[in-house]
Amino acid sequence: MIPHALIIAFLLPLESVGLLFFARGFFPYKPVFHGYAPIESDTPPAVFDKVIFMVVDALRSDFVFSNESSMRFTQSLISSGNALPFTARAAPPTVTLPRIKGVTTGSVSNFLDAVLNIAESDSSSSLVGQDSWLIEFKRRHVPGKLVMFGDDTWLKLFPAIFDRYDGTSSFFVSDFTEVDNNVTRHLDTELETSDWDVMILHYLGVDHIGHKGGPYSPFMPDKLKEMDQIVEMLYEYAEKAQETDGKSTLLVLCGDHGMNEIGNHGGSSAGETAAALLFASPLFSKLGSGLRAPLNATDNYEYYNVIEQVDIVPSISGLVGNPFPMNNIGVFVPELLRFWSRSDQIKLLRQNAEQMCRILKETFTSMAMPVTDAQGLLAGNDIDKIRGLWDQIGQPYFDETDDPVETLYAFLRLSQNVLSRTSSNYDISSMVIGLCLVFWLSSLAFRRALFSTSADFVTKAVFAVGTTIYAISIFGSSLVEEEHYFWYWSASAWLMTQFILSARVKSTTAGLILISLLGVLSILRHYHHTGQKYAGSYDIAQFLSSDIAAGLLWVLILLEHLIIFKNLHFYVFADVSPLIAFVCSFTPVISLFSFKMSMALEAGEKVPPVLAAITPTSTGADQLLNRAKTSFLSIVICMVFHTLSTVWSTKRDQFKFIRGAFHIAVLFLVVQTSSVNIPIFLLYEAIRSLSWRLAADYRVTTPLAVVLSTLIWQRVSFFAAGNSNSLATVDLSNAYNGVSGYSVIPVGILAFVSNFAGPIFFTLSGTLQLSIWKTSSKSTRSVEDIFIVDFLSLIHAFHAVSLLAVMGACMVLRSHLFIWTVFSPKLLYTVGWFLLQQGAVDTIIGLFIVVVSDLL
Repeated sequence: MIPHALIIAFLLPLESVGLLFFARGFFPYKPVFHGYAPIESDTPPAVFDKVIFMVVDALRSDFVFSNESSMRFTQSLISSGNALPFTARAAPPTVTLPRIKGVTTGSVSNFLDAVLNIAESDSSSSLVGQDSWLIEFKRRHVPGKLVMFGDDTWLKLFPAIFDRYDGTSSFFVSDFTEVDNNVTRHLDTELETSDWDVMILHYLGVDHIGHKGGPYSPFMPDKLKEMDQIVEMLYEYAEKAQETDGKSTLLVLCGDHGMNEIGNHGGSSAGETAAALLFASPLFSKLGSGLRAPLNATDNYEYYNVIEQVDIVPSISGLVGNPFPMNNIGVFVPELLRFWSRSDQIKLLRQNAEQMCRILKETFTSMAMPVTDAQGLLAGNDIDKIRGLWDQIGQPYFDETDDPVETLYAFLRLSQNVLSRTSSNYDISSMVIGLCLVFWLSSLAFRRALFSTSADFVTKAVFAVGTTIYAISIFGSSLVEEEHYFWYWSASAWLMTQFILSARVKSTTAGLILISLLGVLSILRHYHHTGQKYAGSYDIAQFLSSDIAAGLLWVLILLEHLIIFKNLHFYVFADVSPLIAFVCSFTPVISLFSFKMSMALEAGEKVPPVLAAITPTSTGADQLLNRAKTSFLSIVICMVFHTLSTVWSTKRDQFKFIRGAFHIAVLFLVVQTSSVNIPIFLLYEAIRSLSWRLAADYRVTTPLAVVLSTLIWQRVSFFAAGNSNSLATVDLSNAYNGVSGYSVIPVGILAFVSNFAGPIFFTLSGTLQLSIWKTSSKSTRSVEDIFIVDFLSLIHAFHAVSLLAVMGACMVLRSHLFIWTVFSPKLLYTVGWFLLQQGAVDTIIGLFIVVVSDLL
């Protein structure tokens, strides 16, 4: 046993080192120009003097433009011609930090920014030394004054640039109100003072409501009305400033990204990439856009003209008369050109083209080659076409050609397209070192697992073949997006294999159990439709979330709490008097149930009137915080009592501690699960009970069979809860239970538990099932030996091979179209499975419970 434990303790850190080497080469920062754009001597005159840049986090296009929107004043600005609307396409990853980089510098962000987005203390993502349209205001002859109120990501990106500011945490998603009131409370003073040139406002309430209740939350219409009132206030200021001071103010309303149908973001679906964008000012009435609002809702969320989100950067720069930022790949929005004469339009676009050409020359050496046949180049590849167009633009009489504006836009759009998809500057040597190290270590782990464990040839073959097929499937982008099908099919195949084995030993009971497990699996696979192909389609979770099924949902939730109560009563408090056992079991369960009902009511979920009437009235975040802390405290008390009662027990029960710890852990997992997913635990309990019943026949269930079942049910439960390999399905709705503010460690742990509740459940269930197998089989081996030699060895081997396969896919497919939208998120999820689930839960926590159980 000890040598096996030491081997795992040796392999895990070394594999992590290999992973770090690979990540260092795969996630480098893209090269950027440091310094600032040259000051143009012949810049077209500025149209606007000041800018109000209002970002509403996760403001999807339909929230503003569709006939289902409640932003009526904003829509009236479009109809009256005082605003120009667009759908701004946000590039993945659709999270705040990289999107703010995009709308300020005009550059394509690194995928690693999606990870840095959650680290508030991180300073490596700072834009110090990089050009942006904000910096250009500071570079004026008379430096501009900048103020910022809202998401503190701006302060991390632009330290020491704002003259006045007030930052708010962007991750406390339980807060819908104060997080926006902290922004709005500054407006009266700032609009009256009016000594600033740029005012940044970043509202977070829409995003938080989306994370908690989705885009159709009952709180969303009122929040959008609130944002609409802010737009009205700011527009009235712009009108007044124009009339009294002659100062023209550009109001820009935009979303940093959108959200999907469940309210999350981070991926590349239509809802996540379609952000609303609006340029507003009394001056726009002169352009006569003739647009109407609202428009009918669309499935693709595309309203009015669709532009790239980075196009905001050169557009603002041109409108205020500033140079285009050095790293900008945005293109000036054509509809805004009408503020200038034809000659100034050409001049502005030429400056945009010259700025982008500097990036092209640094990126592609062929751009510096002389052009001998421009027309021939136009028929070549994209780089040749760009060279041919640039040669035409540089001709002496270019301005007098038939349509120089069209040629300039052809050059700009093609250049933008090429630069947007340019591969990262990979460090191949670091990637190869990491890949080779993990290959060697995973080979050792896989070989040791197959030859050291005690199992029959058939089961070992199933493990080896299944792991190999899974590793190969990772190289297909569609198979990664729809990975849940692999595990649903694997679960069916494994159950059928067990059915055949049970028939071999003539076990009728085992056969009935396996058929029942197939039925439970069928329900699980239809609970959430995840992935890409059927994401958002009607499923059991949507049915239970509907008003007509609210009663059924809460009956199922209540039933799960009753099961928890029963298990606590019989397995944790069994050694005390019945009355005390009842009180001690009932108190944590009713505390948890009350907290979940309060959370549901606060989030606008439908709760049956009978239950709502008996729920203590919530007065906001403080009451929810206290109830969450009470729930956690009751869980801790249960665990302390269970440990002490095990120590003091006169009856020697080797597995008492494991059983009790498992049932207490379920209490914690349910706390960290959203209301609609709590009924899934009834299915988990059914799987556990049926599997334990099967364990009574040791000729069917062996340690390796328990490991295979654990692996499969871990993955099935992960996807059945609505998760996927997209960052958009990361659920933060329970990450702040009992936490008053953002702190990366507790929030990270709570977020992990809420997203991996199913896999954690089956890790603990598998550990307990191994102890039951030992008893039923009369094995002479200790539980520690079975757990380390069989369970940990095989779990580790599977995760090591999975990690190797994902790293190999990222290496081989690094130029693939979906490298940053499919394979990179898959790598991040695999790291989570490898380090957190397998390393922390399966190995550390599982081994701790087994060892402590033996000591007690």
